Amino acid sequence: MNPKRCRLVVDHVVPHRGDQALFLDPGNLQTLCPDDHDQNKQRLEARGYSEERGADGWPVDPQHPANR
Repeated sequence: MNPKRCRLVVDHVVPHRGDQALFLDPGNLQTLCPDDHDQNKQRLEARGYSEERGADGWPVDPQHPANR
């Protein structure tokens, strides 16, 4: 097992995109496992919506194109 992958990553809940107020706000921080941060979170930010599905199989994110 790669020891780096066992650590947590500090992530900004709302992407700061250079905004110092968001960057420095401790309420805007969360911890994620490296895989979730490096794959899922970055994909969500690039796409603009989550692919998460509910128990019925329908996307739960209101921003998902299927919910518009």
